Amino acid sequence: MALKKPRSLREALEDKLSAWELSMVPRSFDVVGDIAVIEFPEELAGKEKVIADALIKTFRNINVVVEKTSEVSGEYRTRGLRVIAGESRTTTVHKEYGLRYAMDLKSAYFSPRLGTERARVAGKVKKGEKVLVMFAGVGPYAILISKKSDAGEVYAVELNHDAVEYMKENIKLNKAGNVFALEGDAGVKVPELVNKAGKFDRIIMPLPKDAGSFLDAALPALRENGTIHFYYFARDPGEAVEKVREISMNLGYEIEILEAVECGSYSPCLSRICIDFKIK
Repeated sequence: MALKKPRSLREALEDKLSAWELSMVPRSFDVVGDIAVIEFPEELAGKEKVIADALIKTFRNINVVVEKTSEVSGEYRTRGLRVIAGESRTTTVHKEYGLRYAMDLKSAYFSPRLGTERARVAGKVKKGEKVLVMFAGVGPYAILISKKSDAGEVYAVELNHDAVEYMKENIKLNKAGNVFALEGDAGVKVPELVNKAGKFDRIIMPLPKDAGSFLDAALPALRENGTIHFYYFARDPGEAVEKVREISMNLGYEIEILEAVECGSYSPCLSRICIDFKIK
């Protein structure tokens, strides 16, 4: 006789953890493809495997559970991960808005929490626009724009070699023939691109920690009446707006703010803000 599937994670764990331990089990976690990415509190040390096994038992779409062992860091935006349960791998294929993205979570950055924000930006792209995605990762912005808008050429620049290789695979996987993946430092590659292919109608800068230091490359690359989507970690949209104004002014540009959108939290005090703006 087949074992009955638990109706919830709590039900799967109620005879394995104390009431206090149950109260400490994380209520939310990211799922990328068939991999659950979870952060355990110190109070549950030694119970990770029990909880991870219960996750796989409870959710049929999860085949691997990994624990975060460090925060996202470094110029490649990677984090430490440890496989706790299921198949011994960190590679997967994530589905989002009907598209598929292959990746290795250990070697390339990807956030499933930004799916709605990526769709928002893609929805603003007009017919024939020439688009630049800086810090493109495995290609989710560029490929979504290619497939869900009438964009012209879409250029995607990424420093991390592993991410670029996955992006090239994803371009083929999704038949996104107008996306061009470029490996290199955006600060160097963008001016080179402008010299070869001209300026852009829309530039996306999804690097909240460091995007400000790349505005000196992005601003001169924008066509007249073009739009930049600039991401920044701040306490509120007003703070992010002031920051992008200040940096732009110091570079000799006056900007017009079109929209400021909160698109997720980074910490209890900081939100991820997207500032959509034009050059006046």
